[in-house]
Amino acid sequence: MLQRLGPFRYVAIAVLALIVVALLLNRNTAGTPEPVASDAPPSTPDFSPDPASRPVPGGEPAKVVHKVDTQDRVVFLTIDDGATRRPDMIDILRRNGVKATFFLTNSYVKQDPGFYKSLRDATGSAIENHTESHPNLKGKSLEDQRAEIGPVSETYAREFGARPTLFRPPFGNFDDTTLKAAGEAGIKWVVHWGSEIINGKVQFSGPHEFRPGSIVLMHFRTTFEQDVQAFVDQARANNLTPALLTDYLK
Repeated sequence: MLQRLGPFRYVAIAVLALIVVALLLNRNTAGTPEPVASDAPPSTPDFSPDPASRPVPGGEPAKVVHKVDTQDRVVFLTIDDGATRRPDMIDILRRNGVKATFFLTNSYVKQDPGFYKSLRDATGSAIENHTESHPNLKGKSLEDQRAEIGPVSETYAREFGARPTLFRPPFGNFDDTTLKAAGEAGIKWVVHWGSEIINGKVQFSGPHEFRPGSIVLMHFRTTFEQDVQAFVDQARANNLTPALLTDYLK
């Protein structure tokens, strides 16, 4: 038959070869499912970090203050810890006209948060952060210091309706890591002091007087009444008026 085609037989042979190849290719691909069209984007592996490993959001490192820079003739009483609770503390502060800043340790607060809220509200005072368990923070890791400061600010924001902006490190000991951890928790100022009242007596670390802007330390002790009276007597002797620290440290 191909001989009868004469010079066209080579073209016929090439066409037949192409037909055979096409048939073989079709047989090999038979049964292969057609791809299903989808509008969904291709999936990608999830490389997001575990929530526990994500960096803690926060602000700039807190600043340190030992004395408020003011020309107003005011002095500030700060009261630490919260170890002693007495019903007459409200009356003691009110009759002396003292609004104090309470740097409270949460291990005491959780025993009776309602007491501290009532004391604050009845006296016009303020509640600020003094760690969870009162450790010496200096030299501790960032993670350890975060654990002592951040959750306390969260707790106080819920419990007392205001997030602390002031922080006092236990024993007055802190380092740059403390300032970073405090700043992350929304703290603006790490507050030191210039004088301390113990057992009804003022212990001066510098000049034997209060000066405008002086920050004074006392604690929630059984000598609460004598300590407040010592503060008031010294303020009057120096012609100073007790004021609330959070009104000056913004």
